[in-house]
Amino acid sequence: MFLIDSSAWIEYLRPSGSAKIKARVRKILESEEAVTCGIIVVEILRGARTEKDYRILRDSILSLPGIPITREVIDRASRWGFLLDRKGKQVPTTDLIIASCAHKNARILHADRDFEVIASICDLDQENLQHA
Repeated sequence: MFLIDSSAWIEYLRPSGSAKIKARVRKILESEEAVTCGIIVVEILRGARTEKDYRILRDSILSLPGIPITREVIDRASRWGFLLDRKGKQVPTTDLIIASCAHKNARILHADRDFEVIASICDLDQENLQHA
């Protein structure tokens, strides 16, 4: 399974987005290996340009299986944030929660180097499409 981060979704949805990223996301969607989580849904839907776009995106993204944001997810994200902060490495809270959702559930597909920073302190399966 692949948890497609909003950084990859944005490139996929943008008309002038990266052809490489579009192809990778399309392949995952076609193979029905994509999952999502609540924070990614919010990030994507906030960026809709019109009400019609919002409805289409909402129907599409909510059709994917979701990884719940449980107490365990929040505890793990908090711990990782604490550890990273002590090393002087700050990443957004949203990325910590997304990474924690993916942990042992899915590979994060992204174009955001913050997930590589998180992976430096834990066993996080991640694929940076900027380097692929």
